[in-house]
Amino acid sequence: FAPMLGVEPERILGAVDKARLEAATDLTIAPLANPPEKRAKVDAVERKREAGNRILMSGVADMRDAGQGASPGQMTAMALETMFKGLSCTRAFAFLRNRRDSKYQARMGLGDGAKALLPNLVFDDGYDANVFHAALASDRVIFIENARDPKFAAKLPGWWRGTLSEARCFVVIPLCLHGQPVGFVYGDWDDTFPTVHLSQAEFSLLNDLRALVVRTVERRAHPELASR
Repeated sequence: FAPMLGVEPERILGAVDKARLEAATDLTIAPLANPPEKRAKVDAVERKREAGNRILMSGVADMRDAGQGASPGQMTAMALETMFKGLSCTRAFAFLRNRRDSKYQARMGLGDGAKALLPNLVFDDGYDANVFHAALASDRVIFIENARDPKFAAKLPGWWRGTLSEARCFVVIPLCLHGQPVGFVYGDWDDTFPTVHLSQAEFSLLNDLRALVVRTVERRAHPELASR
């Protein structure tokens, strides 16, 4: 192509060699940019997650030990505290369903300003096309990684937008008895936390937590199960 470009072949080959050298230099230097700081941050996050998983496992063990002697309220409180500490949530709430009033209302809260929000965390139990009713209907733990995604806005109910919209991501843990929701546990994270991704191990431990709470609710609803 040298004749077409009007450039001497030696100059083209020299330019190619120079470009290769610069590219190799960039590839050598780039991975070393601020390695101590980056490694320190990654290590700190990993240590925190490992410590958090130990808290989750310990909490599940404590709930199993409490067994038949604990009330549904006590088990829910234990699950809430275990999740709050184990996942380093900004805030966490336990919602209970009041069938007489046809509403879900937060009864327990942990985190900065959580208790002050309790009176405002209430909504109708009639099905609505939002993420909370979807979680309750599916009886599956749901994790929302980016609650601020404009495409997701339509799935967030008004009561959440008016009270908890500071959250960047959140998790919903439904509590269902024979397919009927009796409440749920909620935890969120704001911008002070690094990007949150729940592992399969953490999902498994959260499912263990909710199974233990539901089992206690079932014993209260059917006392004959307590003797089994």
